[in-house]
Amino acid sequence: MSPGQWGHITRGDDWRRVHTGVYRRLGAPETFEQSLMAGCLHGDAVVSHRAAGVLWRLPDIEPVLELTIPQRRHLALKGFEVHRTSFLQPVDRTHRSGIPVTSLPRTVIDVSLEVPSLRPALVDHVVATRKVPLQLLVDRLTAMGLRGRGGAGELMGLLQERQGRSRHVDSGLQRRLEKIALDGYRAGLLPRPYFEYPVQLSDGRWKYPDVGYPPPISVGFEALSYLHHSTLPDWAADCERNIDLFGEGWVIVPVTEIQVRDPVRLVASMARIIAAVESRRR
Repeated sequence: MSPGQWGHITRGDDWRRVHTGVYRRLGAPETFEQSLMAGCLHGDAVVSHRAAGVLWRLPDIEPVLELTIPQRRHLALKGFEVHRTSFLQPVDRTHRSGIPVTSLPRTVIDVSLEVPSLRPALVDHVVATRKVPLQLLVDRLTAMGLRGRGGAGELMGLLQERQGRSRHVDSGLQRRLEKIALDGYRAGLLPRPYFEYPVQLSDGRWKYPDVGYPPPISVGFEALSYLHHSTLPDWAADCERNIDLFGEGWVIVPVTEIQVRDPVRLVASMARIIAAVESRRR
């Protein structure tokens, strides 16, 4: 569209100026999303913080107009809270309904730092619904850096706490396996365990070993409860998950009720398996 054509359109009665260089068509409903898009177009910005939380449909988020721009730039926009950052990598940006927005992991981090009271609920929500792997939150917060960010240390502490306790437990057997692994770690007999450790497959899907020891070990232990895995579909799903993980270089070891009844022997077996795998990888 030429400047002359654009000028002819904007001078008409069907359009109204929202910001410099940004117009909306009269009659179109004025929505929260429309306001966000207009702000992004005017300021070459990305929707972030609570506004991004609304777009991602996170629970208990107040709809506030918030944008983020690079640290070196300045932007004053009536009705908006504008944040400036020196760290916003491509992985931290995406789109929702065509609107530039921070990624879901970055949004959870930003809101957790901005509104500490929402922190536990947000983290538990995205992890429990498997929208964001816990390790990914840890990795992105580490990449952003903790120094100079108010509340970052507390958020990292919360994430580390979640890494060391059971989550999404579907049976008493899994809960007991996790406790045995954690006790073995505290006794210095096993590496640090990660419960439902997130493993991204080459095709983008995620799998979650009940007790995982991440690379370079890449060993997972799965609680095979007769109660929860006795049907053919459940058993087939377990086999498919293990095959997928084998294809990514993981060793997956099944653990049954019989092994869990003898924690000392189980820890010794886990230690031997991990040592053998580490030896072969060298």
